[in-house]
This record gives sequence, C-alpha cells and structure tokens, in this order.
Amino acid sequence: MKEGDFVEIDYIGKIKSTGTYFDVTNEEKAKETGLYQNNKTFGPVIVVVGARHVIEGLDDSLLDMSVGEEMVVEISPEKGFGMRDPKLITTVPLREFSKQGIMPRPGMSLDIGGKWATVKNVSSGRVTLDFNHSLASRALEYEVKVLREVTDTKEKLLSLIDIHFRNFDKKKNKIGIDEEGNVKIDGSGLKKEVMESMKSILESEAGKYIPEIKSIEITS
Repeated sequence: MKEGDFVEIDYIGKIKSTGTYFDVTNEEKAKETGLYQNNKTFGPVIVVVGARHVIEGLDDSLLDMSVGEEMVVEISPEKGFGMRDPKLITTVPLREFSKQGIMPRPGMSLDIGGKWATVKNVSSGRVTLDFNHSLASRALEYEVKVLREVTDTKEKLLSLIDIHFRNFDKKKNKIGIDEEGNVKIDGSGLKKEVMESMKSILESEAGKYIPEIKSIEITS
C-alpha cells in the first residue's frame, strides 16, 4: 500500500512482554481474549495509510503490505504510545475533586481539562495523577490483515466521519455527494461548535486524501 490509500483492516494488539491483549477489532477474537464488551461495536476499521489514524508503528507497517496480506508487527514504545514522561505525573489537592462530588480512587480514569489521567495514589489530602498513556514504555505486538482497499468516494468520506466523529448518527443524519463532488451533510441536532469542527476537519482531511470532493456543506 502507499500513503493516502484508504484500507480496511482487522487487527489485534498485545503487550509483547506479558502477552496481554488490549485492543481488537474482530468480535470473535474479542470474546476469545476477554476484551468483548456488550456496548462496543466490533468490526474491521478503515484508515488512511500514513495519516496516523492508528499508532505510528502499525501505520508504517501498512506501507509494506498488500490487500489480503497478514503480518505480525513488533512495535517499539517510541512508535507505540511513547515513553513514560515523569513530567506528566502531578499531584492535585483532594478538595478540588470533592468540590465536584468526585471521590478519586487508585486506578480510576478521569477527564481533566480534556486530557485523560489515571489516579495513582490518594493520600494525605492529595491525589497523584498520571497523564501518561497506560501503555507508555511498552513494546507491543500486532497481528494485522489488510482486507481491501476502499475506492468509493462516499465510503472514504464516511470512514473519516467514523474516525473523527464516532457518535455521529449516519442513519439519522443523511449525507449526500453530487456528481461534481459537492457534499451535503444533515447536521440536525448538532451543536453549532460541533458542526463547525466537523466542517473544518473534514475539509482538511478531504483536501489531503479525497481530491474528488470539491466542497462540504453542513446544514442544521
């Protein structure tokens, strides 16, 4: 494959040192590995090669693959979730959480100003937060298969929406593309700032990866 190709892939990832699985797209494998969740949708995903829609090491491996090919990829921490950074560990007074009715406990994940942190310790009225990814400094191993290349313009656009706006209801909110490449998206029910963000991101991504698309309009 080459940079800019839209490809549908299946993959399963594990921590190399322990063999612990942490990410999977296939439902049956999710059940086999204990990663299955009733409220989660499983299935192949469509990504743009080189766009970093998946971690760097997995993305780079797609350049060496073709449709139908399977590969086991070993990924260094630097090309996975990065190395642990001590500067990303901080302490916050417990009262700051109490004000919001939150009782932090070790292992809890919290959204702090739009960034996720793990509670490492609660002691003496202070909470230790770790903003490092839980898989930072871990070498990883992925099994990945390229199922097909996506060439349909509308399917490419829908895949970008899935990547950036997972909660967007494509069944309720209709999406159309005319013969000249002009896109109209029904944004009914979306907040103004969400519509603006969607338009900006899709225009940028489509400009790079879907040259057939000439304009994008989102209506309320």
